[in-house]
Amino acid sequence: MSKIVVLFILVFFSENIFSQENILPNNQILSIKDEYNWQKEDYIIINYKMPTSYCPYDSYSNLDKSYSWFQKEIYAKVNVKNYRNIFVYSDKFAAKKILDFKTHYDDIGHYFLKTFFDKKGSCYGVLVINKKGKYNYIIGEYSHVDIQNLIDSLK
Repeated sequence: MSKIVVLFILVFFSENIFSQENILPNNQILSIKDEYNWQKEDYIIINYKMPTSYCPYDSYSNLDKSYSWFQKEIYAKVNVKNYRNIFVYSDKFAAKKILDFKTHYDDIGHYFLKTFFDKKGSCYGVLVINKKGKYNYIIGEYSHVDIQNLIDSLK
């Protein structure tokens, strides 16, 4: 009986020691809010496009069509209100035609690349941050179900 109790205590403590919440420091949250016009929304969703050298194909061709597809096939099916949805491009020169600094931004100082998405062989990623700074992200392709799961995990 005592072995079971000791085992239970060890498992409990080991899970708590290794479980970490992903939380951004306050100065980084303030910078993201300022640079990417995130105001009163509960969440910001950052759709990230990796550098052209990371992706095995040209992911920067037809950015307008790609954006329309994301809106129709992913975000029209997401069941959440009060979120800001932006598209951030690592390669600002390849994305120059679409950058409007309202919905489409370049990755200032490659912050998102260095902090979350530095994985060669991938083309896309998505990062969801709540107003408390908790975040989750996916590297690679994603669907509306993935977005919903990321948001739900931050509630």
